Amino acid sequence: MFDYRVPALTRRAFLTSAAAVSAGAMLPLQPTTYAADIRQFRLRAGLGRAQIAPEPHGDTPIWCYDGSLPGPEIRIRQGERLRVAVENKLDEETTVHWHGLRVPNAMDGVPHLTQAPIAPGETFAYEFDAVDAGTFWYHPHHRSFEQVGRGLYGPLIVEEADPVRVDREVTWVLSDWRLTKTAEMREDFGNRHDMMHNGRVGNTVTINGRVPDVFQVRKGERIRLRLINAANARIFGLDFGSHEPVVIALDGQPVDPHAPESGLVVLGPAMRADVILDMTAAAGSRVSVIDRFYEDLEFRLVDLAYDDNPLRQKAPDWPVALPPTRCRSRTLHRPAGTRSPSTAG
Repeated sequence: MFDYRVPALTRRAFLTSAAAVSAGAMLPLQPTTYAADIRQFRLRAGLGRAQIAPEPHGDTPIWCYDGSLPGPEIRIRQGERLRVAVENKLDEETTVHWHGLRVPNAMDGVPHLTQAPIAPGETFAYEFDAVDAGTFWYHPHHRSFEQVGRGLYGPLIVEEADPVRVDREVTWVLSDWRLTKTAEMREDFGNRHDMMHNGRVGNTVTINGRVPDVFQVRKGERIRLRLINAANARIFGLDFGSHEPVVIALDGQPVDPHAPESGLVVLGPAMRADVILDMTAAAGSRVSVIDRFYEDLEFRLVDLAYDDNPLRQKAPDWPVALPPTRCRSRTLHRPAGTRSPSTAG
């Protein structure tokens, strides 16, 4: 049994310890071992423009990484070492947090706690091992309510050594925006009403930084859909119509494959879900993906538009269970209240 009693801490000992932590956070991380390969990337946080709202609206001024919305997808293999040099071209401080990843404390991107913020014009190098496979994302932890809300985020995918077999893998980064009638950003970040109520819920919803119309698919196709909710406060409840999504991971952790409760894939802010989606509708048809989380505020997110030429006539029977993470002896159990899919494949 662990002994949770903590010895008395004198003021001198506390100040000495705090000084050591502060000094350590300013020093580059000195790992004792390195992986054989280091995957190196560079991100530049700065101003940009993006076609968020559909035409005839023009571009919207945003903050972003490398001029793209969302930021570049960082994709590595489990066990590889990652090094990302982040250059700050904003007019204010920033950091990068690697959401969901197990990283050394000095690499966690929490300003004034694990690191000094990256000042305008400066660069900070984050370096860590990709211990776990899964769907993750990166974003600032400095004034996140505005910096993330203006577009500073991107996906980070750590591939399994033995991934599930699919025809195609797709990442959807979901977000929302509070825009004016001319598609300009509403400059009311951090207002008291939002902070005292349910956060900044936008009036425009996007997939990968744009209001989508259709997503092209083929009958018989199996897709691994990696979903990331980068919205500040919006909760999504996605209804895929006649399709039967199978959830295989939540927040980067494998789970027993299961159909979501009530058929809705629900994602709170910052959540992720890996979903197996078999395209079972007729060739040439369209099926709308509807967000049904908010009662009486349902809206069409995107249409799954089927090509006239099927890939195959029925869904494949390939296994869908992910291997367990390295920190667990088995996959997580299916959450209470969910049901098993009708078929194992």
